[in-house]
Amino acid sequence: MRFQVAAPVASLAICTAYALADEPRFSRTVVAENPVVSDVATGLMWQGCPAGMTGGASTCSGTALTRNWQGALDYCQDSAWAGFTDWYLPNVDELRSIVDSARSNPSIDPAVFPGTPSGYFWSSSSDATNASNAWGVSFDYGIVNSSDKTCTYYIRCVRARP
Repeated sequence: MRFQVAAPVASLAICTAYALADEPRFSRTVVAENPVVSDVATGLMWQGCPAGMTGGASTCSGTALTRNWQGALDYCQDSAWAGFTDWYLPNVDELRSIVDSARSNPSIDPAVFPGTPSGYFWSSSSDATNASNAWGVSFDYGIVNSSDKTCTYYIRCVRARP
């Protein structure tokens, strides 16, 4: 019995990768009067404004909230932004994935994430070497750092896209 490798499968993979490369990574839309950002690279949906701010298709206004780590976890868990109730505080890898290292102050695309303060945002990731600390990402230069969970940092919630 002879087996033959199907060449069209490899071609399909190349075509799919090419099609994805032509699409913008982030898509900002307004759902139920709240902006959300879909990330085609990760399959995540981000709140389009930091916690405490409101916005539209291209803006965010108001004052971004800061909370300690537990307060940030609670904020996301209780959020009903854009009518969704499955928001959570992102882990450090998810949060780091939206850093734009070609930018600084803030180190994030301001067209997609307007109003983002240049400062630390909490992740849900505890520091395995110190249970009193958790990881945060600073959007001034994209720095990742472990800080005491009692510190107050900004919040941006995320959810998995259906």
